[in-house]
Amino acid sequence: MDLKTKIKNRDDFSLKFADAPFDSNNILNPGWAEPTYDDFFKRMVDEPVLLNQSTVLPMTALQHDLDMLTADVELDSQRDSTGASSNLTSNETSPNMDRKQLIAQPLQAKTVISDNFLEENIEGEDFLSNYMNLLADNMGPAFEMWGLYANTTASQVAGEGTGYNMTNGVLAQLQTVASDNNNESNGIANLVYNNNVGEGILNAVQQYVEQDGNISNATIVLPPAVHSKFMLEIAKNKDTNLGDAVFQDGNITTLLGMEVTADPILRKTRNGYNSMRFTDGVYKGNGTAVDKMSYGFIGQPSNLVFGMMREFDVKNQWDIDVLGYKVALLCKGDVKVLWDQDTLAIPFTRNNQ
Repeated sequence: MDLKTKIKNRDDFSLKFADAPFDSNNILNPGWAEPTYDDFFKRMVDEPVLLNQSTVLPMTALQHDLDMLTADVELDSQRDSTGASSNLTSNETSPNMDRKQLIAQPLQAKTVISDNFLEENIEGEDFLSNYMNLLADNMGPAFEMWGLYANTTASQVAGEGTGYNMTNGVLAQLQTVASDNNNESNGIANLVYNNNVGEGILNAVQQYVEQDGNISNATIVLPPAVHSKFMLEIAKNKDTNLGDAVFQDGNITTLLGMEVTADPILRKTRNGYNSMRFTDGVYKGNGTAVDKMSYGFIGQPSNLVFGMMREFDVKNQWDIDVLGYKVALLCKGDVKVLWDQDTLAIPFTRNNQ
């Protein structure tokens, strides 16, 4: 029984996700059940700025090791002043070997295709291809939000998926960095209030530079509302080159060579991160709670590593209760902040100081 007949008869079916199951003539492609991972992933990371800039790693196993190799050497003389060979060095050093691991977490996203939609579109067959493309478009923002706000210790928030408790995402990892008194990296910059956006971002940039963050190809990614307020503050200050760049030329603004951009995915916080605790503007887990939060990031984009298994399963089941198909997209993924000093979160609050 072909797929079209199965759908018409309300039969259950399962398939490996393919980005284009039908050809230009609406004929089922040969081997369409094989996953076209690369096409799907390109579409998935197209819109989210942070995910698009980050390292996106196709995982071929549930665990993937990220090796971090460093070396600190001391220079010794090869010969003494008479030209004779000197003794063997006493300052031999060995490389420092550290490792972080991506451990793919099993995740799912569920949607419903109504019976009316099926009746109106089944004859054309294009509906399946269009809907799969729609899933790919929306998987990117969903995966980026999950990667940013997942936290194993956060309380479950009503209306949000349980996947947010599967692992510790970017913000949870940076909270750990900020809580380590032996670590010179800040992890989380000082709190930026709504009436102090420009100065707050500049202070965060200074913190990033002072913690030896890599500024080569680094970017500043902000929530859209914060980005527009920052651009407006610069544009109003017409006696500066920055003001001219925004108000007259419309050029991309850079700070210390770092591009300043906005990511629409950062518009909304998840998993309880609309509130965070600070003491005198510094992140402290036991400080005073501040609400109406959003977050931006400064750093080397490649330092955020999003790993995802090279397979996506789509399962479809006819459900009489919803009079339509329940569609479940199954995937596995994880995220890691590689080097502590090369990513810094900027916490913003819509409250005034």
